[in-house]
Amino acid sequence: MNQHLSLVPELGNREPAFSFASRVAAYNGVSTQDFTADMGLSFTRIIDGATKDLAQLAILCSQSAEAIEAWSPKYLGSRRHRFRGQYMHAKAIRETTVRGCPLCLREDAEGQDLPPDQAMHLRGDWLFRPVTLCLEHLHPLVPLWKASSKTDRYDVATRMAEIAPAIFSGELDEPTREPSDFDKWIGARLRGEKSGIWLDQFSLYPAAHFCELLGRTLWTQKWPKWRKFPPEDAWLVFSAGFQWAYCGEERIRDALGQIQDQVGEPTEGPKKKFGDLYDRLAFDLRSEEYSQFRAILRDHIATTWPLGPGDDLMGEPVLERRVHSVITASREVGMDPRRLRKLLVEAGYVQPREAGDKGKWEVFDAAAAKPFLDGLNSLKSAGEFQTALSIPRYQFELLREDGYFQPFLDGADHKPLWDVRAGRAFIEKLLTGAEPIYVPMHQWSDIPKAGQRLQIRPGAIIQMIETGQLRRIGKHMTKDGYLSLLVTTDEVERLMQRPDAPGISLEKFAQQCGLVRAAAVRLVRRGHTPSTVGLNPKTGAMQRFLSPADIEAFHKRFVTLRGLAVEKGMTWQSLRVRLKENGVLPFSPDGEDYGAIFERSEIDLLLDEA
Repeated sequence: MNQHLSLVPELGNREPAFSFASRVAAYNGVSTQDFTADMGLSFTRIIDGATKDLAQLAILCSQSAEAIEAWSPKYLGSRRHRFRGQYMHAKAIRETTVRGCPLCLREDAEGQDLPPDQAMHLRGDWLFRPVTLCLEHLHPLVPLWKASSKTDRYDVATRMAEIAPAIFSGELDEPTREPSDFDKWIGARLRGEKSGIWLDQFSLYPAAHFCELLGRTLWTQKWPKWRKFPPEDAWLVFSAGFQWAYCGEERIRDALGQIQDQVGEPTEGPKKKFGDLYDRLAFDLRSEEYSQFRAILRDHIATTWPLGPGDDLMGEPVLERRVHSVITASREVGMDPRRLRKLLVEAGYVQPREAGDKGKWEVFDAAAAKPFLDGLNSLKSAGEFQTALSIPRYQFELLREDGYFQPFLDGADHKPLWDVRAGRAFIEKLLTGAEPIYVPMHQWSDIPKAGQRLQIRPGAIIQMIETGQLRRIGKHMTKDGYLSLLVTTDEVERLMQRPDAPGISLEKFAQQCGLVRAAAVRLVRRGHTPSTVGLNPKTGAMQRFLSPADIEAFHKRFVTLRGLAVEKGMTWQSLRVRLKENGVLPFSPDGEDYGAIFERSEIDLLLDEA
């Protein structure tokens, strides 16, 4: 193999290695794949930015390795890349559609006495998804070609030969536009420059991605969430989010408040209000790089939404109420919201409705108002009590017979009276750690329906919840009070100890424990938790299942992360960090993945010391 090639085009401005290698091959009259193979290189490894191959390419072409590597993405594994000193996901740098500036490409061809496939080159910054404008010509980046195979996608010389007629004819030209502040900032960051704004403290792609998510939410009023934003208008989304985010947390909170006031109905939840901004930060973007953005959104919601036990905030249960609205306070004290608002206005906790347009969004500190609310008359008649807590009359009578919801006052000279606040507090306690359920399916049922189906009294089901026997509790997010409390009928039936219900399948066991089926099967088959073999009454075949004793043994030895968080009154995120800091890892004695379960023997001592 020759150490130096004599026929080499000039390395282009901001040109990635794969573009240069493809042009060198065309310059020497061979295909890119043949050229790299003949030179002892791999085009795939050049695309991936492999240091050894890029260094050898630099030697062959008499270029510096630093210049070759400068604008070349480097693949790190697990869909992670490093580009311009920044770490980013493949979605940020490896889209199947390659974009570029047709004016730059036309200048490449017109400025050299070379065929188009040898003269025109890609710029590395064009690969970065948040870049939407050529800052030199103020021309939007436009789709040049699309290919699913990365060797075809990045065979630049071949692709340039195909699109050259469109480049020269002006077919791909679009109207120019002035650069937004986001365009200027992203260009400067890629050049290694910082302007001193708040966003500069973060890794580039997470910061740009947050601007995109915030901007898309801000655009919801003009462009509904269900409509995909046109690629040519993507810059508007980045720009809108940047205008609020670059100054820091206070401005971001202002933007979130504006969205909250203007998007949808006041009673809609944060997930519906904030759309992808909420979903992505809560469930997908869980890395440390996004932690401060998550914290800002979470704190805003916690201090502006009247969330309480039984609600879910960004994937974890709410264990304590921080703020009340007039509606949630009225439910707690069992008073008409209109009457309660007047009392709250007089006490200075809320503004009169005519004082502004905040209306239903106005919240007040739950802890500060507790003494005031405690002093309100919350004693109601049986009918009023049932209505306030959404308890059907026949259920109320059964529950009273079972020892629940006894009257607060029951004198001979007056009708019995019930304390609505005490009743609601009892229900909220039952809902602690509940899973949010929007459409009850897959065995989920409210207590009245579960009782009718299984012929069991409602008090028996509530006792199962109180004693911790029922491991899965749900909250129907569109209902209130007693009827919002959901259980799974198969778990209730198992706990009834009926002779014809000897146990549950491995699949049901996985659902009840919050494990994926494969992890539960692995746990049982490896003998880490006991199981029973018996006859399936429907198929007549022998199968493995878990008896009540087996399940009790599992919960005695193991605990899930979410279950432990509810037991200890901690958020699962802070609990996970604490466990990790103390070297407590998920159960995995043989290196297998059994899900987020822990042995109680390892964590009880740690948490008892808190």
